[in-house]
Amino acid sequence: MNHAILAWSAGVGLLAAAGCSGTVPGQRGRPEQGVSAIIVGGRFTVPTGETLSGELSVNLDGEGAYADASYRIPIRPHQSLLYQVEPGTYRIAPTRDIFGTHQPLLRIKIEGRDYRVPFPRDILRKAALELKPKKILTVGTFAVELQPALPGRPPIVTLRLDDSIATRRQLVQDVIREMMDPGAPPAGQENAIAWARALQSTLMELASETGRGALYKSAP
Repeated sequence: MNHAILAWSAGVGLLAAAGCSGTVPGQRGRPEQGVSAIIVGGRFTVPTGETLSGELSVNLDGEGAYADASYRIPIRPHQSLLYQVEPGTYRIAPTRDIFGTHQPLLRIKIEGRDYRVPFPRDILRKAALELKPKKILTVGTFAVELQPALPGRPPIVTLRLDDSIATRRQLVQDVIREMMDPGAPPAGQENAIAWARALQSTLMELASETGRGALYKSAP
C-alpha cells in the first residue's frame, strides 16, 4: 500500500479518536443560525491569592436524543467565556480520553504544575442543562483552590462550581463589557451585536430569580 495512503489513514484515525474526547466549541457565530450558547468563568486561587496562570477543561455531554454530542469546555482563570453549542440537553461531566472514556481524575494545571483530582460529586449531581436555540445559559464559575501543603504531604487542590445568581449575573456583565470594548476586534464586536438581545434577556431572567435557579439544583 502506498505510504502516503497509510499516513493519511493513520491521520484520519487519530482525528476520529480525538473527536471522541469532545469537540471544543467555537466562540464566534450568530444566533440566527439557531445555535445556543453557554457562559463559563474560572477562578484559580493559590496560597498567596488569585492567579492568572491556570488551565482546566470539563465536558458537556449530551443525553437522551443528544447522547452522541460531547463538547470539551476549556476554563481559563479570570475570564468569562461564551461558547456556542448546538441546542439540546447536556450534563457537566469529566473529560474523556481519545477513545471516549471518561477520565477518572481531572487534570488541573496551576502556575505550570499539573495536579490530578477526583471530579467533584456535587457537580456530577447537577441537573441537566437545557440549551435552547438562540438562548444563552450561564453555567457559573469553576473555582479552583490550591491549599498549602502540610509537612510530608502533597498539596490539596479542590474544585467547585459557583453557580450563585450573583456570580452568573457578573459573568454575563463581563461578557457584555468585553464584547462592547471599543478596542475589541471587528469580529468580536459583530458577535456582540448578534448576541446582544440574548445577553440582555439572560440578565433579565437572572434579575427575576428569587432563589437558585431550577437548572442549577442538584439532582436527587
